[in-house]
Amino acid sequence: MKKTTKKIISVLLALAIVASCFALGTLVKKEYDRREAEKAAELARQEAERKRQEEEARRKAEEEEKRRIEEDRRTRNPFTGLKMAESAIGQRPVCFMVENTYDARPQWGMDDPKYSPDIILEAEVEYGITRTMWIFADFNALPEMIGPMRSARPPYVLFSQLFDAIYIHWGQSDSAGAYIGASEIIARDGVNNINQLTYWGRTKLYDRNFERNVALEHTGIVYGKNVPAAIEEYGYRTEANLDKLTKFEFTDEATPMSDKQCNEITVTISERSWTKNWKYNKSDKLYHTEDFLNNLTRKNILVLYDYTEYITKPYAHFAYCNYLFVGGDGKLASEGTVMDIKWDVEDGKLVIRDLDGNVVNFNRGKTWIGWISSNYGGRIEIK
Repeated sequence: MKKTTKKIISVLLALAIVASCFALGTLVKKEYDRREAEKAAELARQEAERKRQEEEARRKAEEEEKRRIEEDRRTRNPFTGLKMAESAIGQRPVCFMVENTYDARPQWGMDDPKYSPDIILEAEVEYGITRTMWIFADFNALPEMIGPMRSARPPYVLFSQLFDAIYIHWGQSDSAGAYIGASEIIARDGVNNINQLTYWGRTKLYDRNFERNVALEHTGIVYGKNVPAAIEEYGYRTEANLDKLTKFEFTDEATPMSDKQCNEITVTISERSWTKNWKYNKSDKLYHTEDFLNNLTRKNILVLYDYTEYITKPYAHFAYCNYLFVGGDGKLASEGTVMDIKWDVEDGKLVIRDLDGNVVNFNRGKTWIGWISSNYGGRIEIK
């Protein structure tokens, strides 16, 4: 073979080898790129799965926290924010009309160490005297004795219905002239009530306690343990109507109402009426008063200004005090502090808001409500 031919063949072989190497390199690179792409895709898939799992875990955690909060709220007293018996959850409240003249004090059951009222409402009735209404979320957890029991008045009946409560009383005021009595309000609004004067049940619900040397009118009591049987006798609904039930909102932890100190709050119901003095105790973080001739404590002191009017019945020698439910200003004291509030009745429920219009969160615990006159000298003093 000629040298030229051999040289050509050698060059061709070299070119073939180079081409083969190039082709092989291309294939190798393609394979490398493919594997890298697959690896990147797998990493991306794993990252996406990790994020999906994290998002799913976050969603489940949020759902669980929401469920826990709802369950916690469901099992708490709507008036105190404290835990309550499972049997009382969703149950209809009860309220009692209790006297507050000097001879009625100290009232039976008011400062019961286990079953004191969730809410005590105090307002004027007549002669400038006040009466109290006690509200309980659980009618199976009541003091042994409640009293001295007294008669119904229209403002209390109407206030009780803001809480969808069964109203328990000993008599009532009747209509005459321009005055519309509690008996008419109860009949007009179909209020579920138990009245000692017309009680027909077999349960020994009402009685008299003569251990004090006082007039007969200051001796009427209710036996707390017999209330459930009396309600059953009347066949009253016991499941709460949540559309008609005022429920307060509560903080998770005890929280000051504001930066304004309130070590003492003095509440005057009206220019004709009495004054209630509450003092804050830093040790138990409760407000105390001895004005009921006991050591009553409350976590929250809520004061509501309202317009009032005095109406005299024909042949009567006194004027009944009516509250007009127009809403207005007020104060809420707790944790040794106080805030300004606005109150109103919305959709048949009591609503407490701050001055910015936000629903107020109460601290968990029991509340005294002072319902005072805007136009007849009701006032609040803070120290």
